Amino acid sequence: MFMNRIILIGNGFDLAHGLKTSYADFIDWYWEEWGKRLRSDTDKLVEDHFYSFKLNNNVRAAGWYLVWPYCVKMNPAQPWTNKELVAIAQQHEELCTFISKSRFFEKICEHLQAKKWVDIEDVYYYFLKISENPKWINNDLEFIKDKLVEYLSSLQDVPVNHKIKDQILGLIEKEDVAIGSMGKWDDVNLPDNIMLLNFNYTNTADKYLPKLDKYTVNHIHGTISNPESVIFGYGDEKDDEYEVLMKKNDNEYLRHIKSFRYLDASNYRKMLAFIESAPYQLCIMGHSCGVSDRTLLSTLFEHDNCVSIKPYYHKKDDGTDNYREIVFNIARNFKDPSMMRARVVEKERCEPLGKVRKG
Repeated sequence: MFMNRIILIGNGFDLAHGLKTSYADFIDWYWEEWGKRLRSDTDKLVEDHFYSFKLNNNVRAAGWYLVWPYCVKMNPAQPWTNKELVAIAQQHEELCTFISKSRFFEKICEHLQAKKWVDIEDVYYYFLKISENPKWINNDLEFIKDKLVEYLSSLQDVPVNHKIKDQILGLIEKEDVAIGSMGKWDDVNLPDNIMLLNFNYTNTADKYLPKLDKYTVNHIHGTISNPESVIFGYGDEKDDEYEVLMKKNDNEYLRHIKSFRYLDASNYRKMLAFIESAPYQLCIMGHSCGVSDRTLLSTLFEHDNCVSIKPYYHKKDDGTDNYREIVFNIARNFKDPSMMRARVVEKERCEPLGKVRKG
C-alpha cells in the first residue's frame, strides 16, 4: 500500500542552515539600510513609506552625507554605527525633523524590542480587525513585503545539510503511525512520494530532492525569484472575527487573506491532489504551526489520509527545545483533540532538525 510524505517547511528550516531569515533579522537589516541612507544621501529630506528625516534649516549641510562630521562633534566618544546614526537622527530635534507615518510598523518594532521576536502577520491581522480604513494597513503590508523580498534576495546561498536530507528521505517507521492505521503497513517503508511544502520564500528547499517525478517542491507561498507570487498576510478563517470582516462588504479587508491568494496559482490545488492520492505522513521542519496559517494546516492535519504528524524540533544551546510549543500550536488546528493525540508522534520518537535521535 502506498504511503506518501509531506514536509512542512517553515522559517526554522532556513535558520537551521544559518540563514538570517527571522523577522528580527529583517527589521535589523531595514534599520541598517536607513543608516546607510543617512550616511550618504545628498538630499536634506530622506524618506520612505514609513519614515522621513528632514534636516533642519539651521543645520548648514546641503545633504545628509555632510552630517556625519556634525554628529561626531556632538558625540565624540565613539564612532557611530549606521543604526546609531539613525537613533541620533530620531532623538535630536535640533538636527532634524523625524516623522513616523505608520502605527502598524511602530507596533512591530515595539513588540520586537520588548519580546526579542515578532510575527508581522499576527500584528497585521490585529490592525486589520480594528481598522476603519483597511487600505492604509494593506499598503503598509505591501511595502513590508517588498522590503522583505529585497532583504531575502540579498542573502547568500547555503549548502545542503546532509543530516536534514537524511531526515527528509528517510524511512517511515511503523511506530510513528497512528494506532488505528498501523496494521496496514510493514514495520518500516520508504515514502512512495514526497512533497516539500515550502512556506518560505527562499529556494533552500529546492536543494533537497532528487530530480525525479516522485519528488516535488511546492512553493505554497511563492518565491523571491517571482515577487508577484509572494503570499504575505493572514490565513485563519476559523478566527471568531473573520466572519465579521467578511460581512463588512469591503474587499480591502480580504486583500491579504491567504485563502484568496492561493487561488492566484495552482500550488494549493496541487497540495490537495497530493493529500487525496494516498495516506501520508506529515513531517514538520521549522514551521511553528501558528494560527496565521491555520486554514491550510487544518486541511492537512485533519484529513482522513493523514496518519502521522512528526515534529522535528529546535534544540537550543541551553538544552531546552520547542517540541511542546509546536504540539500546542498543532492542537489549535484540530477540532478533535483525540485525533490530534493519535496522530502526533511522541517526543521520544522525534529528534531535533538536523540531528539524529539517539537510541
